[in-house]
Amino acid sequence: MMRIRKGLAAAMIAVCFMITGCKGSMELNELHIVHSVAIDEGENGGVKVTAEIAKLTTGGQQPKGMQERTFFLTSEGRSLFEAARLMRAKSDRTLLWGHTTAIIFSADLARRGLDTQLEDIRRLRQFRNSTLVYAKEGKAYQALKVSMPNVSISSQALRGLSEGGLTTALTEQTTLIDVYKELINKYKDISIPSIEVVRDQVDNKLQLLQTKGLFAFRGSRLIGFMRSQETKGYLRAAGKMTGSSEAVACGPKQMLSFENISNRAVVHTNVDQQLKPNIRIEIYADLNLTSVQCRDTKIDPAAVARWEKALNENIANDIKKFLQFSQKNKVDLLGIGERIHRKNPKYWRKMKDDWQEIYPKAKFELEVHTRIDHTNFTA
Repeated sequence: MMRIRKGLAAAMIAVCFMITGCKGSMELNELHIVHSVAIDEGENGGVKVTAEIAKLTTGGQQPKGMQERTFFLTSEGRSLFEAARLMRAKSDRTLLWGHTTAIIFSADLARRGLDTQLEDIRRLRQFRNSTLVYAKEGKAYQALKVSMPNVSISSQALRGLSEGGLTTALTEQTTLIDVYKELINKYKDISIPSIEVVRDQVDNKLQLLQTKGLFAFRGSRLIGFMRSQETKGYLRAAGKMTGSSEAVACGPKQMLSFENISNRAVVHTNVDQQLKPNIRIEIYADLNLTSVQCRDTKIDPAAVARWEKALNENIANDIKKFLQFSQKNKVDLLGIGERIHRKNPKYWRKMKDDWQEIYPKAKFELEVHTRIDHTNFTA
């Protein structure tokens, strides 16, 4: 029993140091929790930081003593670290950064390169590796000011949108550790989800957040933007597709809809004696038929074979769009260079210094094999 008590006491002390970054204990009414952070360009090459903050409550009607409605603090500095420290002068409580759910970088800042900002975040130490990362055209802080329906904290909306990417295949969830890992290991170039402020289609006065597409980076510098078709092609080719919908025409303005059940990508790399890479990508996708708009559609083995052929072409077209984007912008998002390094290290030593010029000239071959497992409408 004594050992258990000592262990609990030590754990409580450790938690205090981790969350407060100060000596002694902190009461709940002495803390502000930072939920989301937007990072924009400041004046004279500096950084502007906007934090979405919720107070901790010591009791009352709030569940688990959690959040009241959020408010915002903004500060500028020569670095992210300095801006965060100066923000403390505007708050009557200690800011707790360790619960930050999402960080949004402005695209303009990202085009200059995020290496300095990422290093500062790493040095702050309170940020979790699981913190989500986004980028936004225009001012990043504007995304935090959008009032989401039934959500009082923007971080909740951002997490939900990121998780939605698993089923729509229009974006992917990216965390700080994902970014750190790729920038350090240099296995492949990174991508960061795009966040947009859009008008609701039903109520034009209502603004909503939307994530659709990925920003592509070369190193830590933003290079280009992948729209939905290119993003789907990338997720297919990278073997990251866990959900999506595909459509095949069955009549004038009428479609057959399919749900992606599984996706597997196999990438083969070869280099000839002239140091020209040849890459073959094989895609194996299983889909279910979920909707038939054409009333006269006959479902039989011949029809299923035609649909599979059409799906092969549609998926191949998405991947080709992605590969065109990738080679045009010289961003190796699939890690082809690292694959060559592992398979042909002697060739790679001769290629690595010129990889940005070699990669756009690489030859890609593509094979797509789809299978419709369940039609659910077979007579």
